[in-house]
Amino acid sequence: MYTFINFFSQSFDQTNSTLTPPPSPTVTSTSQECTVCKISYKSKSGLTRHKTIVQKYNIRREGLYILPLEAINEFKAQLVHVIQGKLRGHFSQSGKQTISLPCLESLFFGAFEGYIHYYNYQTGSYKCFFQGPDAYTQVANLFDNPNWGRKFFNNNQQTFVVLFDAQAEADANQENLFDQHGNRIPKNRLKKFNLPKLMVEWKCKKSKEDAKNNRTSAGYINLRFCTQQILLS
Repeated sequence: MYTFINFFSQSFDQTNSTLTPPPSPTVTSTSQECTVCKISYKSKSGLTRHKTIVQKYNIRREGLYILPLEAINEFKAQLVHVIQGKLRGHFSQSGKQTISLPCLESLFFGAFEGYIHYYNYQTGSYKCFFQGPDAYTQVANLFDNPNWGRKFFNNNQQTFVVLFDAQAEADANQENLFDQHGNRIPKNRLKKFNLPKLMVEWKCKKSKEDAKNNRTSAGYINLRFCTQQILLS
């Protein structure tokens, strides 16, 4: 179990060519908000119902076979490797990152069981969300690697995966936010699209039928996240 100082969960301002974390504004959340997907519910019973449904998503479906633990751990190490490949040294290469590679459903489920937060019964797709001040530590424990989402370079530079922005969280919790047309922006919509996160998705892709009605299919895992650079003093 890894424990981290809340270092990767900050937003950074540049001062004299050195990026330093600003003071973290107080973030208040209601008891009706899901801490994982950030969706708010009108009542506590609504949130409880949501959590009950999410628990069912993490029950292995019938017919989904169990892989050896060694295979699961090797797959997690491979995911860390491809994430590290997106942590580049130049600031122009930071920002939104996407990774997509073939993956068995049983391999995905074995790696992320307990963290699945969405499941589509019609398409069979899964989604996991990692965001918030404790998200980096959570993923570090999942991958058993404290450096899964950070890479060190010369001149005290570091590139890392952004999973929490205190200022963005505070802005998203404001009661009244409006777009450029004066329309009120719902909190759920603002948090869904604006807050930094690691989203891990699995879905089955099917090819189009050929001239003799043949088609193929394969499972894919997709990871989406944002990266940022800082200079360490």
